[in-house]
Amino acid sequence: MKHIYKIIVTLVIFAGLASCDDYLDVNKDPGNPELADLTPNDILSAAESTLGSLYTTRMNQLGNLMAVAWSANFSDFADPYGDEFRYNLTSEFYDDIWDNIYSRTNNLTFIENFQDGNNWDNHRAIAKILKAFYLQYIVDLYGRAPYSEIHKGTQNLFPKYDDQQSIYRALVDVLDEAVVLIDNAPSTAQGFVGSEVIFDGDMEAWKRFANTIKLRLLVRQTELATTDGAVNTYITSEFNELQNSGAQFLTTNAGLNPGYLNSDDKQNPFYARFGYNAVGNVTNGFRSTGPSAYSFNFLQNTNDPRINRMWQPNSRGGFSGTLQAASGGRPASFGPAFIERGVANKNVYLMLASESYFLQAEAVQRGYLTGSAQDLFNSGINASFEYLGIPDDANAYITSITSTPNVGWTGNLIESIITQKYIALTSTSGIELWIEYNRTGFPDDLPLPNGSAAANIPVRLIYPASEYSGNTNNVPVLTGADAFTAKVFWDVN
Repeated sequence: MKHIYKIIVTLVIFAGLASCDDYLDVNKDPGNPELADLTPNDILSAAESTLGSLYTTRMNQLGNLMAVAWSANFSDFADPYGDEFRYNLTSEFYDDIWDNIYSRTNNLTFIENFQDGNNWDNHRAIAKILKAFYLQYIVDLYGRAPYSEIHKGTQNLFPKYDDQQSIYRALVDVLDEAVVLIDNAPSTAQGFVGSEVIFDGDMEAWKRFANTIKLRLLVRQTELATTDGAVNTYITSEFNELQNSGAQFLTTNAGLNPGYLNSDDKQNPFYARFGYNAVGNVTNGFRSTGPSAYSFNFLQNTNDPRINRMWQPNSRGGFSGTLQAASGGRPASFGPAFIERGVANKNVYLMLASESYFLQAEAVQRGYLTGSAQDLFNSGINASFEYLGIPDDANAYITSITSTPNVGWTGNLIESIITQKYIALTSTSGIELWIEYNRTGFPDDLPLPNGSAAANIPVRLIYPASEYSGNTNNVPVLTGADAFTAKVFWDVN
């Protein structure tokens, strides 16, 4: 019987190491590891990398499709992304997201609990930060979920489901704990010996990442706070704590790279899925995937120069988007900012600097933080242009959209922030596009797939088959219809 919590921690760790073997420079025999020999240094890079692969492929793909940023090549493929465009949300639809987040964060729990007489506080802090990053998505995509009783191995095979809001607040506390660990780590704390592949052991960068994840947890609740006084009081207090502590947020992209190479099983996972294989042949992911007509036309209609970095003409010279679930059409292909033939060693990005700036801009605009929301908004656009490789074009673009409502700094300014975030995170953090649309309703003109009879874009995922078979007494019973109506706690639109 498949059940994600029945995986004993040591087996999960072994699987994490074996999947990366010498590629991650783990100096163990991955086929015959011994638990007594494992330390956080042996585990950390594999945990970071396997979760990052999930984020940049499956989670990224799901979000880009649900939020109508991507469409498909209907000329060369019979039914590309058929389940996604038909909204066939079952207990098996993207169930690997739930299963892999829980199994891989188990490795992080091992790091948190590790004791050998040495000080591993920096490793523990990283483990806490990454757990908060990924477990937030469990709530954002599923609502109620196991949290307080997870990762206990055979001590608890059937963890209870916790309240969504309580999980969010627990994650805020975990991030605060991580920052304290970093601030108080002694000089004797264990180093990383090349095992940390996100910030290369820069603990100040990890603090900024922790603060930015906390900022996102709080901003995610701001729509709810407009009608719920208790939530408003809570997040106001937490925002004040960030402000008064002088918390710093990300100003650079949070990317990971364990040593990607252009060879089998060592490529950047996004490139391997949506680019080329190791011998230079295009993948089906590259051929089948392209911009939606909605997102492509939006860039064209606003004269956004990022379009030529995000997309490029397809093999037949076509440069356009397609309607989701259309009967024909071949869209543009991924552009050079994301896919360059033979360049398989780019970073996987968990959070872009642009997202950090847009989160800050929204918090300031809503009155929770002080500062200039417009300056932060412009910084977010500049960071997006820099990430896409055309930093010199940002200021002219900002000037050109000055009087464009809900795109530049005019009109509904929250909508402007979310619209620019939508552009900036397309094809990198696609899962954020869908979640932020559900939270805010922006962009407010996202179309349904061609011919769809659905009343709205889905608001959540259905609990996976592994839960219905293995945690039957605790998992809430949902149907496909609930994916359109059973909103997560912060979704008040």
